[in-house]
Formats: sequence, C-alpha cells, structure tokens
Amino acid sequence: MIAFPFNSEFQRKIIRLALTDDGFATMGLKYLQASMFESDAMRWVWRQVEHERNEGRRATLLVVRDRLRDIDEVLRPRYQAVVDAIEQEVVREEAFIKERLAEFIKRNMFVAAYNDSQSIYNSGRPEQAMQAMYEASQSIQQVSFAPPDRGWFYDELDTRQRAYLDFGHREFDSMFATGIDGVDKVLDGGLSRGELGVWIADSKGGKSMMLRFLAAHTCRALQRNVLLIILEGRRQQTEAQLDTLHAGILYTNLKRGIIDRETYQQLQSEYMALRRRLVIRAMVKDWSYTAADIRAELDELRSIHGWIPDMVVVDYGDLLRSQTKAFSEEEHQRNAFGDLKSLTTQDFGYAVWTASQAQRPSKEMWKKKKKEEGDEGGDFKVWGKPVIRARDIADSYNKIRRADFIGSINQDEKDKQENIARLWLDRYRDNAAGRLVQVRQHLDRMMFVDLLDPLNRPDSPDRVQADIEKRLKKQQEAANKKQEAANNG
Repeated sequence: MIAFPFNSEFQRKIIRLALTDDGFATMGLKYLQASMFESDAMRWVWRQVEHERNEGRRATLLVVRDRLRDIDEVLRPRYQAVVDAIEQEVVREEAFIKERLAEFIKRNMFVAAYNDSQSIYNSGRPEQAMQAMYEASQSIQQVSFAPPDRGWFYDELDTRQRAYLDFGHREFDSMFATGIDGVDKVLDGGLSRGELGVWIADSKGGKSMMLRFLAAHTCRALQRNVLLIILEGRRQQTEAQLDTLHAGILYTNLKRGIIDRETYQQLQSEYMALRRRLVIRAMVKDWSYTAADIRAELDELRSIHGWIPDMVVVDYGDLLRSQTKAFSEEEHQRNAFGDLKSLTTQDFGYAVWTASQAQRPSKEMWKKKKKEEGDEGGDFKVWGKPVIRARDIADSYNKIRRADFIGSINQDEKDKQENIARLWLDRYRDNAAGRLVQVRQHLDRMMFVDLLDPLNRPDSPDRVQADIEKRLKKQQEAANKKQEAANNG
C-alpha cells in the first residue's frame, strides 16, 4: 500500500468533509482506512464516522463530541483538541482535495491489482492475470467523488419550475442553432448542452466540412466558445479551410495567398472580435486517442488558460478508441461514442457534434433503396432520391444508440456538380424526425447554405443573431404571461 501522502491539515480537511458531505463520506469510507491517518486521535474520529454509517446514521461533529465522554480522561484533552481543530477547518479547496484523494486511491488500487495479477501470472495462468487486470482497470475508472445524480421528484416541483423559467430566459446559453433553418426546426432551436449530435456520410461526403461549418457558425453567429478536435489530417489544413469560410473566397486562391487587401482587412477585423472563441486541437500523432484525452484537454484549457468551451466538435467519432479494453473495432467505436455522450453531461454540460462513416453502398443496395423510398410522398417525391439512414452506418448501429440527434449528408454525382447536398434528419431524441432539407454545399468556399431560407445565411451573423433574439423574446413573453396567469389563478 502506498503511504498516505497528505499532511495533518489535509487529513483534518478530509475528516471535515466526511462529517459534512454524505457523498464524500460514502466514497471515503469505501477506500480509506482509519490506520492511514497519522495520529491516534484522527484515527479515532474516522472510526466514529465508520461506526455511525454502519449503524445507518450520519456522523456529525455533535455525535463525535458526545462520544468524547467515552475516552479515557488522560487522553480526552488531546482528542478534544483534534476535534476542535477539525471543526475549525474551513474547506475552500474541496475540488482539489477530492481530485488528489481520487488519484491516491487509484494508485493504491493499481498497485494492488498489479501485484495480484503478477502473482496469478507467475502461477502459470496468464489469461486469468490479464482478466484480473482488466477488471481492476474498470474499477479504477469508476473512482469518483462526484455526488450521485439523484433527486426527490415529487418534492422538487417548485425548483423545477424555477429552472424551466430560467431555461426559457437563458435558452441562448443552453442551445446552439446550426444556421440551417430546417435542421434547427427539428432540433427545436439547436443542439443543447448535454446532447450528442452525429452526422453520417459516405467517404469524402462532407462530414468534416459540416463539422467545421458548425464550429465556425457557433463562434461567429452565436458568439460562443468551441473546442474543435481533429483526429486526422493537419491542423494547418483545417485552419485554411476555416479561413476560406470566413473570407468567402475560393479555397484554391486562399492556399496561394490570393486575397485582396479589403477582404484581408475585413478578416482581421472579424477575427479581432472573435478572439479566444475557437481552439483547434490536433490529436493525430497516433491512433489511440480516447475521450479521456479530450477530457484532459478540457482540464488543461480551464486550469492553465481559464477557458471553457460551450461546444465540443470531434472530427470524427469513428477514429476515437475506447477508454477501456475492447476486443473488436466495433466495440472500440461503440464504447468511444458512449464516452462522448458521457462527456456532454460533465462540468456545466457541453453540446457535442461528431460524425461517422456510412456503409460503402453497392449498386444493388442503392437500387433497393430507390425502390423502397423513391415512391414516398413529401420531400422524397420532390427530390426523388434515396438517402442514408441511421441504419446504414458503418460497423454497427449500436455505437450511436445514445446519440440525441442522427442526420446524414447525401450527394449523388449530379448534386456534386450543382453544389447541392440533401440532409436527411433521421432521429432526434428517440423520435423519428423524418425530414429532408436541401442545402447548397459549396466545398470550394467551405460553406453550407440553407436553400429553403436564403436569408438565414451562415455568413450573415447579425441576421442569425437577430432571429435568435427575436424568437427568445417571444418565448420569454409567453412564459411570463403563463406565470402571471398561474399567479393570478
């Protein structure tokens, strides 16, 4: 066992937290033993915490003080002084203490697991040794002092109503419009914090361009912070593509430095207003990156630079690996998408966009699709072409079961010639969305433009911002009237 690496003050604060925070006490008692504390007095206090919890009661300072009467009179003054010191501790570093304690516990668990698996391996059972280490690694990943996500439903109506009204007032803070009107209607205004959105497309079908467009639009039109993770290609290429989108010039011209002075000055002016809005992080050195690496990047940006994104864009999900051991490519991808979904609920909540590859279609598959879907009414009758459905995703549909939104980007040769793309909005929150939106996909300018609403252009942020504020104002007025009616009723 690794020696307890914390000084007296740190140990007193651990006990103070256990006496005031039930969740912390539950985790602490699970992993910490009284023998770890440096003095007999602190070990005695920790045993009181254990005793009360074993009896189904909560340990408090009052209980501990009352138990001091049972201490030998010779020892009582010293124990009393330690209890007084614990009570006087003011814990301002709660997050740091929990982080350091979790790290200590994980190290202890790893050392124990390593020694056990080594013994099993040396006894001639290598398969059992690997299985033991794998199971231990899963237990290590679960060590956390975060409070459980629990609530007393029937007791908290007033709290929820205040949250509903607050959300209506702060909707702009919680959801992020895409700038494509048809998509935003299905998303009820935009992708929200805590949600994972996935775009499916064929190889070279516009997945990366869609993700870069969404990142730029969120920064430019919504004035929000975005972390863009790229898992293949060069960061400089991504930067050139985004410069093209912002400048509104041809990609081939920008790469050659062909940009007039007026456009360049406009670009400088806009970028000045968007400073610190977008971080592009390349993770391309190997093929082993996981959502844990994205988590580490978030922590570094926050702790070192004081920067927190509202949205995370991952280009693209199929290239992530599982945080835990996986035995197949399908399992790697399924676990990686689950890890991304878990990321959406961390901290203050993130909206996360990513993409995935579609199955490589055969001619027979497309003939079957056209036969099945070509005669359907509505949008299919207008455009008369089959689309990629969620079920057409490569490897396994299971990897996107936890996604909140699933859409696809569709183009045939004629569409490409006309710079047209058809967005099939397959599902949103377990409900079939079933909507087709046609957009101009101008890859030479790195842009998606909604053809059904020409005014709603991603290169006109003032217009988009005005529309959002107008909609939110109407919703807030409606919420106020409803609340006023409830108060009067």
